[in-house]
Amino acid sequence: MILDRTRPLFLRLLMLVILVLVPPVAWISNQAMGEFTRGLTPEMDKKAEAIGRDLEASVERAVGYGIPLDRLQGVDQFFAPVLAANPELRYLAITDRLGKVLFAEGADHTVLASVYDGQDFETDLDHPRKFILGGFVDLAQPLSAKGSRIGHVHVGMDQDYVRGRVEEILIDLGVVTLVALLVAVEILLFVVTFNITGPMRVVGIVMDRVRRGDFSAMAGVTSDDEVGRFVHGFNAAIRLADQLFRRLEAYIDEVKAAHFDQGVVEKVRDIESRVRFLFRFSRNGQSEVVNEHQATDIRLPLFLFVFAEEISRSFMPLYIRDLYAPISGLTPELVIGLPIALFMLVIALASPSASLLANRLGARRVFLIGLVPATIGFVMSGLAFSVYDLILWRMATALGYAFITMACQGYIAQVSRQQTRAQGLGVYVGAVLTASVCGTGIGGVLAERVGYRITFIVAAVLTVITAILIWRLLDSAQPGGEVTSPRKREFLRLLRNWRFSALVVFAAIPAKLALTGFMFFLVPLTLSQNPSIDLGDMARMMMVYPVSVVLLSPLAARFADRVGWRAGLVALGGVIGGAGLVLPAYWSDPVAAVQVAILMLGISHGLSASPQLAMIPDLCWTECRAIGQTNVLAFLRLAERIGSFVGPLLAAVLIPVYGYQGAIIALGWVVLSMAAVFAVLSFAYHAGPHIEAEWDE
Repeated sequence: MILDRTRPLFLRLLMLVILVLVPPVAWISNQAMGEFTRGLTPEMDKKAEAIGRDLEASVERAVGYGIPLDRLQGVDQFFAPVLAANPELRYLAITDRLGKVLFAEGADHTVLASVYDGQDFETDLDHPRKFILGGFVDLAQPLSAKGSRIGHVHVGMDQDYVRGRVEEILIDLGVVTLVALLVAVEILLFVVTFNITGPMRVVGIVMDRVRRGDFSAMAGVTSDDEVGRFVHGFNAAIRLADQLFRRLEAYIDEVKAAHFDQGVVEKVRDIESRVRFLFRFSRNGQSEVVNEHQATDIRLPLFLFVFAEEISRSFMPLYIRDLYAPISGLTPELVIGLPIALFMLVIALASPSASLLANRLGARRVFLIGLVPATIGFVMSGLAFSVYDLILWRMATALGYAFITMACQGYIAQVSRQQTRAQGLGVYVGAVLTASVCGTGIGGVLAERVGYRITFIVAAVLTVITAILIWRLLDSAQPGGEVTSPRKREFLRLLRNWRFSALVVFAAIPAKLALTGFMFFLVPLTLSQNPSIDLGDMARMMMVYPVSVVLLSPLAARFADRVGWRAGLVALGGVIGGAGLVLPAYWSDPVAAVQVAILMLGISHGLSASPQLAMIPDLCWTECRAIGQTNVLAFLRLAERIGSFVGPLLAAVLIPVYGYQGAIIALGWVVLSMAAVFAVLSFAYHAGPHIEAEWDE
């Protein structure tokens, strides 16, 4: 396997990146946070003082009209927008000269009365005065009427606000550093396999032929780096041997034509025959060019494109909600879920055609074709002015997504004939999952810092970079050959296999139902109801899902291969995922319940994803022989898209009836019930078709 051969060098390079990247980032972050902390406190004091002066002027103007301080009306409504616009403020209050609380917003009167008790507010203060009262920093602004002190306006700040902000920034820096490391890993993997181990493997193939006396081939490497120069020198040595053979041929022909002694001529002919028997050289000086295609050729472009799509994952429902426009006959929740559902539907409908097109035109062309609607979709999604045009542009992005993913899968399917099938699948899944971790984490940070629209533009820039990579990388790395497409009756034959149908209906579809309905739709909407959770927090919570899948998938795959308990792991994963969604019904803290549900869904899919795919050769071995394992897997992916499409719509229907928390619970019962059915059916799987070997297509 490629990863096994490159692992020592790759791990050394990875450790080098960590040593080079992490300590400087940590040191710079520590220094910057110190400066930020020292500079933020006085700035907050200045802001609180400015707010206090504005409130003081307004209150004194009202009192100047003859209204007693304790009889002012609408003070709470006056304070509320000020607090909403300044999240660093905890409360606003007005007290009389003795410190008695007359009005307060953001904190309970009794709490403020207890912390103000014993403070000397009666002493005349010509300037604002800052008190440390319990957990608050209180800035008291004096109120005057007709030259006498009548009370104070209090602007309260949380002592832990600065520390909280520093912690949030440090977490964001940690997320950015993690994403940078993962991106560096992807780039290193590409550099190692495409620029080092790939060319050296080709050299090894040519050298093995030379060792057997075959000088008719050269390594097809065109780079100008150190490895390329080595390969050019290696090819030059082969060309020299080939040229020497040409000279020897010319000399032999000259001897045979000019020598009169037939005995000598026969000996020369014998030598010529021996040389031609022991060695093989090029024909007419045209050497065969040896290239080797790998699944990793396409990993970096795939990673960047999925990264671009996943950037909007954590905030997509919130963005749609901001653009909401009524659609006749649809509830607001269905309108919000419609772009997500249609995105999944277009992928499902376009994937078969995209797969056929990839087989005919090649992965490179189809990948580039798909980047056109995807890039336009990202740009125009960022410029959308209503939910109507957003739906259109998300459907365009989905069309590009279908073309690109099918091109990648087609390319991997073709080159996997030279490698193991599991390795090719691992390249695709690994790139998608790593991109999901990076995109989800960095998307929330970007949206919080620069807004939704600019984040979509960033995604479009990433697709342009992807186009450049595909144009450069797959120029000469395009495998040929046609892949036959199965007919409809063969798919119907596949559906008549009840074990396969049960896997699709009760395992694959519920998994996607939970993923799109809960993770992509309900989680952002539910968490946004809590004012203490911002986009960065939301993205970090959602990152738990792909991280769990990345960590658990290889372990589950090894365990399933070792004990052969694939159906059991799929059933167990489904039950865990459904139970996680039901959990909020028994948990008093809704935010914590959602966090645990995300974790359990990640565990669920981490346990079940790999065994689910590994079950296909066992359940459908006759179908795999008839139409090919790749086509069977493609049909499984197509069928499970039903759950991806239905998930957001079902969740949207449940929200008006049960609310956000209730919709999660109701969706969880649906997923748990279907998983329970599969768990019961899985006990009959051991009696079904079984085969250990992988079928060649």
